[in-house]
Amino acid sequence: LFTVPIWRLKVDKFKDKKLKLQKLFSKFKEEENIYAKFETNKILTRTLTPNTVIGEFAEIIQDELHEFQQTLKKDFSINDVWSVSYAENAHHPIHSHGSTGLSGILYLDLPIDSPYTTYVQSWNDAESDCTIYNNLNVLEGDITIVPSYVLHYSSPNKSKEIKRIISWDMKYV
Repeated sequence: LFTVPIWRLKVDKFKDKKLKLQKLFSKFKEEENIYAKFETNKILTRTLTPNTVIGEFAEIIQDELHEFQQTLKKDFSINDVWSVSYAENAHHPIHSHGSTGLSGILYLDLPIDSPYTTYVQSWNDAESDCTIYNNLNVLEGDITIVPSYVLHYSSPNKSKEIKRIISWDMKYV
C-alpha cells in the first residue's frame, strides 16, 4: 500500500573529495546547535546557505548527484547544506526536514563506535502495534537520501573521536 524510498550511493574517489569538502567547510565556523542548548549535548553545526557555496558543494559531489538524478529521473536543486559534528556522547533528537523534498546525508567521518542514523517508520507495525526503527549500516563515503518527511535521529556517539556528517535538503524542480 505504501513505500518509503531510500537511495544509497558511494562517493567515488572519496579521499580526494573528503579533502575538498573539509576545505570548503573549514571556511565556516562551527556553532553550537539548538539541540545542545537544552541538554548536555555537544553538537556543532556549520551552515552553508549562500548559493555560491551550495554550488561548490554540488560541484565536489557532482558525479554522485548526477548518478542520483539519473536514478530518480527527475530534476532537483539543493536549497540548503550543512555539517554536523558529534563529540563523545553527543546525539541528535528525532526530527524531520519538512513535508516536501528530499534530504541527503554524506558520512564524512564515521569512527568505529559511532552510531548510524536511525530512521523511524511513521506508522506502527500492524501485527505488534510497535514503532519500527531501521538502522542502515553505512561507511565513510556513503550517501543516503530519503524523503525529507522521514523521521530520523542519531544515538549518542560512543567514540572519543568526532563523528561528522554533511547533510543537505533538495527540492524537485
